[in-house]
Amino acid sequence: MEQTDRLLLRSSPSADTTPEMGILLGHALAEEYKKVVVGIDLMKSSPMMKNALISGLISSGADVIDIGTVSGPVAAYAAKMGDCCVYVTEFRQLDLVSGYLLINSDGGLFGKEQIRHLETKCTGKLDLPDYKALGTVKEYYNATDDYNKKLLSLLSDSTGGTVVLNCNCGMATDSAPQILNRIGTDIISINAQKDRDFVSNSLSTKEADIHHMKDLVASDAGSIGISINRIGTLMRVFNESSDPIDDEDVLKVIMLSIKPTKIVLPLNVSSSIIDLFNGKYKIDVKTSYPDPDPGEMEIIFSYPDAGSIHKAMTENGATLGYYKGGFVFSNICQLPDAIHAAMILAQFSGCNNLEGTVESFPEYYTDEKSYRFTCSRNDFIRSINSNLPDINPMKVYEDRCWRVEMDGGNFYMEFDKNDEDSINVRAESTDRLYLISLIEVIDGLMANSENGQ
Repeated sequence: MEQTDRLLLRSSPSADTTPEMGILLGHALAEEYKKVVVGIDLMKSSPMMKNALISGLISSGADVIDIGTVSGPVAAYAAKMGDCCVYVTEFRQLDLVSGYLLINSDGGLFGKEQIRHLETKCTGKLDLPDYKALGTVKEYYNATDDYNKKLLSLLSDSTGGTVVLNCNCGMATDSAPQILNRIGTDIISINAQKDRDFVSNSLSTKEADIHHMKDLVASDAGSIGISINRIGTLMRVFNESSDPIDDEDVLKVIMLSIKPTKIVLPLNVSSSIIDLFNGKYKIDVKTSYPDPDPGEMEIIFSYPDAGSIHKAMTENGATLGYYKGGFVFSNICQLPDAIHAAMILAQFSGCNNLEGTVESFPEYYTDEKSYRFTCSRNDFIRSINSNLPDINPMKVYEDRCWRVEMDGGNFYMEFDKNDEDSINVRAESTDRLYLISLIEVIDGLMANSENGQ
């Protein structure tokens, strides 16, 4: 089971998962996790993959709590009933076989070290118990109701606005419409029935993927649009003019609404989010959430993958986390939760104009470049770290990548995943002229570091 970055908030550990792998995974998990929660999505292959996994688990002596067909956030919330949870899902592409999403008992994804540990067990010799020590399977089908009640208890008393809701015939249909209705939202709901055969559009902003939602939002004046993927983890939001909103702008709206005390952000995040949190610019909005204590407010930076985000949230008691369009709320689970985010946005739109709020965000300019180096990666890393002080950075964050804060902007550096001799750089500033000069500074840094000297 290869743990790749695609696992991170996005998908299952392997693109070529097989039922045989499910049995091996069950054997490996059962050595350390004696009670495992198992849930599945709506894919046709998911029941088959679940049965293979459960066979491996119970034949190795582990007990299973089968929570049935649920959304990703529900599975993560239910994980606390066992030692861990396995969510059988695959949504990167239609017709791929379901894989296994591994979730800790606190609702956060397994980290890479946990996956590597399981890999060693899968390839090693496994001693199976005799038939007298077989595990059991208990069915528990109230997991969605438990999640819905918990989420409802966390929301403020604000009334929701008008929302065009597209659940894409997925598992969010068991939560999002019901909770929106409970908070007084006017809902125009489409694709709100579960359907294994439904082919949903992606959540991209390509016209072919969004034109139907745009038409629906435009036809109902004053409404916003929310399209949720089939397992309830990711979303696309549309403003009152039916325009899609960038994920990082959605994060800023959520921050304005719930006012988090601590937030975990990936190192490659835009400075506009950091500046908003730190109060460098202010946006006046109506919200019923209390103001945090300024002395306790903190941004925690993390390497941009799900395991690192989850670990940082747990270690620092963060309220909110973000990674690649996924919004993580620690007060319910630590898996990306588009259902929870949809509730917050619905309440926000009930007393604020979403389009006007986003338009009030200051503009940040970016530029991207790739550079090649002729030395080894280790030599290049040493050279970069040696040369960085020469450009007088205000602050440098390093964790397998770099975020460099300068007086008038910042830049982010990360090795190219497809070319081991290249590094990609993204520079950002609110000043176009400063951005040009910053690129020149980066050019000089790379020229001085490319040969490892």
